[in-house]
Amino acid sequence: MTAVDTPTLLAEVEQRIALLAAPTGQHPVQVAAQHAVTGGKLLRPRLVVAAAGERADREAVIATAAVVELLHAALLVHDDVIDADDERRGQPSLSRAAADTAIAAGIPAATAARIGMTTAIVAGDALLVRAIAALARLDVPTAVRIRLADIVERAMVRAAEGEHDDVLFAGAVPDEAAIGRILEGKTADYSFRAPLELGAVLGGRDEAVIAELGAIGLRMGVLYQLRDDVLGVFGDEAVTGKSVLSDIRAGAPTLLSALASRDPAWARVAHHYGDPTADEGAAARIRAVMRGSGALAEVERRIDAECAAVKALLEAAPIEASLRAELTTIVGRCAERGR
Repeated sequence: MTAVDTPTLLAEVEQRIALLAAPTGQHPVQVAAQHAVTGGKLLRPRLVVAAAGERADREAVIATAAVVELLHAALLVHDDVIDADDERRGQPSLSRAAADTAIAAGIPAATAARIGMTTAIVAGDALLVRAIAALARLDVPTAVRIRLADIVERAMVRAAEGEHDDVLFAGAVPDEAAIGRILEGKTADYSFRAPLELGAVLGGRDEAVIAELGAIGLRMGVLYQLRDDVLGVFGDEAVTGKSVLSDIRAGAPTLLSALASRDPAWARVAHHYGDPTADEGAAARIRAVMRGSGALAEVERRIDAECAAVKALLEAAPIEASLRAELTTIVGRCAERGR
């Protein structure tokens, strides 16, 4: 496999994702699970493919890349339930869509809301099971399969811990070390570190290279999440497909909010941050403090600095030029993306 082969391979990965999520019956849970895997950017599968390189077994790479996308979709579905988000990728979230369907069928609103939440939770569970089952069915040596399973286990447990701490510290002002742990756990490990390690293992890379790619991936993931946190407050909803009120209403513990909270002006808006009823007026006041305090500018500065640092690590890494070029491009997109 080469960089030239990547678009063709990703098309096959997309087909495999659809196959793994295809309903075996018309139960609403299976239909919801199928819907959850549509519309993604395939960033995580792209990382698996890139890190696998030319020596990896094509079928194993396709299957593993599809697995990481199913895991990602499952976490997004659960995240929307936890954050009570009504929108995902410009469409109603699974829980919102299921609740709306129940209401249209004449079910009372409170019961419909519970049905919506339940549908989303168990649809996410179904995706998790299908992903793990696909991983278990990989036709690779047992030692390789165990190694892949170990990576997935670590990353998913860290994602669970990060999601928990994201809620635990909601509305609070954790220190930067705690925020860093949340960023690494909730997003960076499963989204960047693990896909790179999975691909590298399939490609038969040396342990030192696998470790180095994993470390680079962790930093790429933090960079990605820093940009995500900025977009969560300052993004264009028409582009991001997600409300710019969600993080404010949830009181998301981000570097942006932590830096802004150091300014005396934060005291005037702190009660809005974490208020589930916060409206656009409240959000505008919070954004004004984030700008005026210099918090937004500082986060942007750190994004630029981290982007440069990760690119330098890639330049020094003992990897082939095609992988270096692909990851450098992805790093740039992480820093500059609008969605």
